[in-house]
Amino acid sequence: KGKVVLDIGCGEGYCARKVIEMGASKVIGSDISKEMIACALSTADGDDDRFKYYESAAGELLKGLNDNRDFLGIDSAEGAFDVAIAVFLFNYLTTNEMEEVILQAFQALKPGGTFIFSVPHPSMIFCHDKGAIFRLDSENKGYYSSRNEKITGIISTIDGTTLNIMSIHKTLSDYITAIFSSGFEIVDIQEAGVTEEHMILHPEFFESVKDRPLHLVFKLKKPY
Repeated sequence: KGKVVLDIGCGEGYCARKVIEMGASKVIGSDISKEMIACALSTADGDDDRFKYYESAAGELLKGLNDNRDFLGIDSAEGAFDVAIAVFLFNYLTTNEMEEVILQAFQALKPGGTFIFSVPHPSMIFCHDKGAIFRLDSENKGYYSSRNEKITGIISTIDGTTLNIMSIHKTLSDYITAIFSSGFEIVDIQEAGVTEEHMILHPEFFESVKDRPLHLVFKLKKPY
């Protein structure tokens, strides 16, 4: 409640709207895509100062914040935020690029601040069954030897739509190393997948990916 949130790689603003619904006082979203920022702005009331969006590459997070600080209503990027989030951003970045973003997120947070990010589960590289609703084109690819390799795939939606996806593969150690090198502490790691509720509601749809870890969700803390 009442937190100022930084949404890194905000896309069309879905997560920004959700954190406001959850009680955040303000959310600032950045994205490299001009089209996504335009879409996010179109969904926010122009007079609602709780939402601010600007175009910036994730690797220039602090620079973008400082360059736009008057518009965003902050004095400085450093130590301006209570919470930062990055929802399925790092699958588009190399390990080195991810490390830089995590470090800049650390600097943007207040002491005691929280950083939450989600990524495809590293074991998804082994999920290439042709009938699965979430799969990568990763047959014969190795867990370690494919680090930083761009791997394409698909996600099927319940209405039958097929969406093309892309993930730059990383190992679990890549995430852990990046986290600790930035100065963050790990509060929690959750392996997300199909729940019992999903199976009750749509058993046939979720059958192909049940009992598999699909995503990782990290909750980090910047020490005081």
